[in-house]
Amino acid sequence: MKSRQVGYVLIALIVIGLSGLVYRIVLGGTDEFILDGMLPINPEIVNQVDITTNDGLTSELIKVNDSYWEVAGNPIFSPKLAAFWEHVDDVSGAQLVAKKAKHHQLLGVDDENSTKVSFYVGPSLQEQLHVGKWSAEVRLCYVRKSGKSEIYGIPCSQNGIFSSDPDSWRDPIVISIPPTDVTSFDFIYPDTNENFSLVRTPENDWMVVNASGILEGSANLQVIEYLLQSIQVLPASGFEDDVTSKSLDFDAPDGSVRINTSEESNSPTTRLKFIKKDDESYYVKTPSQSTVFLIQYLLGDFLLMQKSEILVTD
Repeated sequence: MKSRQVGYVLIALIVIGLSGLVYRIVLGGTDEFILDGMLPINPEIVNQVDITTNDGLTSELIKVNDSYWEVAGNPIFSPKLAAFWEHVDDVSGAQLVAKKAKHHQLLGVDDENSTKVSFYVGPSLQEQLHVGKWSAEVRLCYVRKSGKSEIYGIPCSQNGIFSSDPDSWRDPIVISIPPTDVTSFDFIYPDTNENFSLVRTPENDWMVVNASGILEGSANLQVIEYLLQSIQVLPASGFEDDVTSKSLDFDAPDGSVRINTSEESNSPTTRLKFIKKDDESYYVKTPSQSTVFLIQYLLGDFLLMQKSEILVTD
């Protein structure tokens, strides 16, 4: 065989060898490059998950029954919990990123900088993972088993999947009412005589009615549309702590909005009570739960609208 032909053969063998290596790393062609040997960590077996960072924050996720989990005595937001377990499921079989301890700090999986995720079965620690840095560019979560040097990567489309902030696990939806279920709104302001209602007509128009029940005119349908969209999913920007919550007098709020629904609706009539916190937010509470939510000031200010802001005048 000529020397040039031998060279081509050697090049081909090298390319094939490199292709096989890439296949094993990227596609998991061998167990050498994936995380295995994990004890089971899934919601059917695990009854508690502690997520801790060195800034002092800890989220303790507690399983109350087969399908209900709490954090700090509050129900966990179901979509958040589902996303967490989907990512945990990816850990077993995760792809190797680096083997040596010198890479721990760079990828944030060292003891000092990592988020420690501990899974318990009863009182016993089942597994502990160190989760590292996340970036929008890479969209990976770097994971290291406690006591091991190897670092693995799992797909993470968003930050905060392994959050140590308990509030990040709570349900942030204040209310969620389909627009078609709403029959009227009552705006109630204890310190003024500006109470009024918005009433849907059988023709699907909206009318403004004053506190005495007298029809004053048509409502601005563009504002009505914004209002209905707002209560379809009303998100909180945060939660107030228990100490401050107990000090707030929601029996005398700055204002409230009662949302009346039809008899056929699965959403009961409810009432939002508002207390201004500062120039950035309002406290908001509903009668059905003890949670005091925070919502953005502009949103709260819109929901506490005045009659003049929605009444159509000639």
